[in-house]
Amino acid sequence: MSPDCGHLYELAADYKGSATATWTIAWTAPALGDSGTLTETRCTPFTVPAVGVQAFN
Repeated sequence: MSPDCGHLYELAADYKGSATATWTIAWTAPALGDSGTLTETRCTPFTVPAVGVQAFN
């Protein structure tokens, strides 16, 4: 339904995304003359149900 001086927009959707975290650890063992890095990445998907309503006059 439109108001007298404009248009009403309605939007309902499920928005999808993901959150990603990456850890990198540098380590050393001087007594052994050794070192290295460890990297771990975790990604979690998610869905957010959202409703948006805008009115323009």
